[in-house]
Amino acid sequence: MKNRDVDIVIALIENQEDQLNISQLSKKLNIDYKNTYNIVKKLEKENIITLKRFGKAYDCILNKKIIPVIFEAEYRRRQELLKNKNLRVLFNKLNSINIPFVALIFGSHAKKRATQYSDIDLMLIYNKNENKNINIERTISLLPLDIHSVTFSYNEFLKMARSKEFSVVEEAIKNNIILIGIEDYYRLIENVKP
Repeated sequence: MKNRDVDIVIALIENQEDQLNISQLSKKLNIDYKNTYNIVKKLEKENIITLKRFGKAYDCILNKKIIPVIFEAEYRRRQELLKNKNLRVLFNKLNSINIPFVALIFGSHAKKRATQYSDIDLMLIYNKNENKNINIERTISLLPLDIHSVTFSYNEFLKMARSKEFSVVEEAIKNNIILIGIEDYYRLIENVKP
């Protein structure tokens, strides 16, 4: 039997804009309502999700924290993404770089709407240093893929994430798949809250 806790966390990560309630989660994951309710209550007790009353229903909101079940959910999402051979090549190249950074896939690939003509939207977050920039940019430029990359320092990312204005960072936070640096990404997200 699959780990239903992780399935629920994945559904909440992938549907952040929709704020799913328990009934919607039950239908989306094809789990009977009672089991979904029990799992959601268990996740709430473990402080993984927060339930917010909306009419007669409860919206389930994922608490974006450094929690093992979230890591497992993000790992499974990445494994699903890496079934695409182009993204697997990109992952392997980025994984060979020996400096700490976060790499996010966003846009059509993260939303699972990519076609064969879609470019790869890649966000890189790291402490900018001339040598690091050259190393990462060179690695990406060597790949024969249509990659649209944007880079930010950790401070730039946090500043844009806290901003009320619409930005590429806001879009990437809503819909992304973490290629590299799951723990570092969630540490950053924890620091976004004012």
